[in-house]
Amino acid sequence: MSAITDFFQKIQNQILEIQTTINQIKTSWENFQKFWDLFFTLVPWEVLLLLIFSVILLSIFNSVSPKTPKANLTIAILLLSALWIYFWGLFSKEVSYGKVIFASLYILVPVHAFGLFQILYLFGKKLYWNKRRIQPKTWDSALHQLSLDYHQLLGKAHLYHEEIQENRGSLRKEIEQMERSIAGIKSLLFQEKQSQIENPEGI
Repeated sequence: MSAITDFFQKIQNQILEIQTTINQIKTSWENFQKFWDLFFTLVPWEVLLLLIFSVILLSIFNSVSPKTPKANLTIAILLLSALWIYFWGLFSKEVSYGKVIFASLYILVPVHAFGLFQILYLFGKKLYWNKRRIQPKTWDSALHQLSLDYHQLLGKAHLYHEEIQENRGSLRKEIEQMERSIAGIKSLLFQEKQSQIENPEGI
C-alpha cells in the first residue's frame, strides 16, 4: 500500500514540477513581450530598420574613408532617408516627412550630441569672455584682462615674427580681443565720468 502511495506521490510531484516549469516559461515569455513592447515604444521599428541598413552602408563607407565614421554614418542615414522618401512616394500618395525626419534625428542627435555640446559650450564661452571684456565690473578685472590680452598678443607676435604673413589671422584675432578690453576700460571711464556729473559733491 505504501508503495502505491509513494508512486502516486511521485507522479503528483512531477506534475507540480511540470506546472512550475510551465508557469516559469509563461512568466519569462510575458516578460520578454513586455521588454519588446517597451523597446519598440522607446525605439520605433522605423528607427531600428534605418539603423540596421545604415550600419550596412557605414561598413562600406568606412572601407573607403575609415577616418571619418561620424560623417560616414551621417551620409548613410541621409542617403537612406532620401531613398525612403522616394520609394514611399512611389507606392503611396501621402509621404510622412515628419516620420522620416524623426527617425533620422533619433540616430543622428545622439551621434553628434557631444560635438554639438562642444560647439555650444565654446560659443557660450566666447560670448561670456567677450561680454567680460566689453563690460568689466571692476578696474581690477578690466586691467587684468587687458594685461592678459597684451601678453598673449606679444607672445604670439614674438612666436610668429618670421612668419607674420602666414599668421595674420591669429594675430588679428588677438588684436581684436585687446581692442575689446580697451573698449571695456573706456566704458568704465565713461561710467565714472557720468557718476561725477550726476553727483559732483560726492553726496
